[in-house]
Amino acid sequence: MPEAKTSSRDHARFARLARLAAQTAISVGDAIALDDTAIVTRKRGRANFATAADHAAERAIISRLSAHDSRIPILAEESVRKGVVDVERLWVVDPLDGTLNFSRGLPFYCVLIGYVEDGKARAGAVHAPRTGETFMASEGAGATRNGAPIRVSRVSRLPDAFAVASLGFGETTKKDSRFTTLNATCARLRVIGSAGLEISYLAMGRFDLFVHSALSPWDVAAPALIAREAGAAVLSLKTGKDAAWNERQVVIANPRLAKAAVALLAKPRI
Repeated sequence: MPEAKTSSRDHARFARLARLAAQTAISVGDAIALDDTAIVTRKRGRANFATAADHAAERAIISRLSAHDSRIPILAEESVRKGVVDVERLWVVDPLDGTLNFSRGLPFYCVLIGYVEDGKARAGAVHAPRTGETFMASEGAGATRNGAPIRVSRVSRLPDAFAVASLGFGETTKKDSRFTTLNATCARLRVIGSAGLEISYLAMGRFDLFVHSALSPWDVAAPALIAREAGAAVLSLKTGKDAAWNERQVVIANPRLAKAAVALLAKPRI
């Protein structure tokens, strides 16, 4: 059955939701107390935890979004509810992406708010309080940073690409793993520690290529839409096809570079 076309009325509604997401992210993000770093929740994995600031920001975001329309469920990192992912309409929230950076006084963290409808990300915003940057997009309307349009880079060759990647702790030492392959192929490789910012930076051309193998829905929903609206392809690292809004393993870059990266990394020898 062919996919229903999105109407101009829908596009206008998505644009309003993107503005709501941005306003909420800015208001809550700028109110985060820099010394509110006490660890409240510990999670699986290395240095993976939530601070008091994470929980306070999440409560504030949920309150604001619920006040706008209490009928729309909210999938938020610190209060995950089973079964919420498959509903027709959904807010997807990471109240503080880059918690380890935040807890150590590093400025590279952000608030992520995405809106998903009928299985697709339709609106979203990323706000970085310490750098004063707000990225926003809605379906069909392009992407912006602080109100100015942004586009992905035109770098089309992997050896010229400035890449940012997170590919698992064990891959750094394994011969022919995805990490070592990418590191040996690209011009430079970085890890910032906030997927939301890394993807947003890619969307405006600061990075040329983003690769990640273990994303959560709240990490990718909003920033991947921003990247798409800035001209990027968001591909599944497993299939090479267009990635779902909550894909765990993704490659993001301009279409030519993204396809080259998938061809390089799709079948690692580890």
